Amino acid sequence: MQQALQRSSLVPRGFVVESAYYEGDKAVVVVRASGSVGLCPSCGTVSRRVHSRYRRRVTDLPLSGRIVELLVIARRFRCDAVLCGRQIFTERFAEGVLAPSARRTARLDSIVHHLGLALGGRPAAGFAKRLMLP
Repeated sequence: MQQALQRSSLVPRGFVVESAYYEGDKAVVVVRASGSVGLCPSCGTVSRRVHSRYRRRVTDLPLSGRIVELLVIARRFRCDAVLCGRQIFTERFAEGVLAPSARRTARLDSIVHHLGLALGGRPAAGFAKRLMLP
């Protein structure tokens, strides 16, 4: 029983793949959040009012011997709550997928963390380089 490989199975959950291309020796996957609303981190109010968008470059697990970089199109929302001190906020991604200011996905960060704990500094760095992990 053979299953077809879906583009969305290559990225962490909560993301939708817009496009993918090669840029030199790395694969760049353009993704956006799958949800249509944002929750204000201060007051928890649901917002649909998109203020702007920006791009974040995030490193993910390697694929077929290439470094994978996710180009995340993140949205900024306006908070409609009158008493909330925060007027504009950036959308948050699913727990355990991408931290608010992280430059690598949680699954890559976990591997790097465990390599560092198991092997220590320089041995872990050398082993990570052989695994093509940044």
